[in-house]
This record gives sequence, structure tokens and C-alpha cells, in this order.
Amino acid sequence: MNDKIIPLDCDDVVLLGKDTFKVSRLKELVEKLIRHRLQRRVYESNSLEPGVSMLELFNLISLGEHHIKLSEIQFNYAINCQILRIGSEGWQKGKLNIEVCILSLNPNLNQIYLEFYPEEFIEYDSLLDDICKIIAEN
Repeated sequence: MNDKIIPLDCDDVVLLGKDTFKVSRLKELVEKLIRHRLQRRVYESNSLEPGVSMLELFNLISLGEHHIKLSEIQFNYAINCQILRIGSEGWQKGKLNIEVCILSLNPNLNQIYLEFYPEEFIEYDSLLDDICKIIAEN
């Protein structure tokens, strides 16, 4: 990925394979699916105890007698995509970076960050635009 990052507006559109999503809807779906998966119960095959959720499992980590409570878990994922931005001239190829921050103490405050890294970053120079206007007028 190059080091140019394009911030995404909630109304921008992301094309992932054959599926398209508004950025706002994509964030909503990722959040919903993660929350659903983390609240599922996990059962040990040889235990008669009731299952615990994935978030509860993170609070049960221990090394010997030392207990570790993870208050934050982060996941990062990058995927090829195309972006259609408001006011743009068409689809732009690149990578969508999805970062998920899960707060085990308060899952209602989970964060989803989306960043777009274009294959080619096009920088517009206002001076160049002015020159083009002058040439077009003459």
C-alpha cells in the first residue's frame, strides 16, 4: 500500500467483489456481525459448566496465578476494493483497511475505522487548473 490515505465519507460507496455498500452501511454491518459473534456462547466439549461469551473468555486469561484482563482487542484487515466518492469522476481502485477496536468492558463502545489507500494517488494542483483554464480561454 502506498502512504496516501483518503478519508471516506459516510455516503461514499465501496465495491467489494460483486457487492456494493455505502460506507455508513458497511460500518454498521461490520459492527453488528462482530457484536453478534462476540456474544455467542462457547462451550468446552468435556465441561458441564454453562458456556461463556467470547468477551468473557478474554477476562479469563491467566498465566499461572497471574490473571490478565484485556480491556481492548484490535483487529486489522485490508482488502482490495473500489471506491466511488461523492464528486469524483468514477471508481478508484485500491485497498480498504478495516480496523476494529473491541472494548471488552463496554462492547457498546466498539470502534470501526475505514481507510482507503488508492493504487494511484491523483493530486490536483490548483495552479495547474488555472493554467488549463487560461489555455482553454485562448
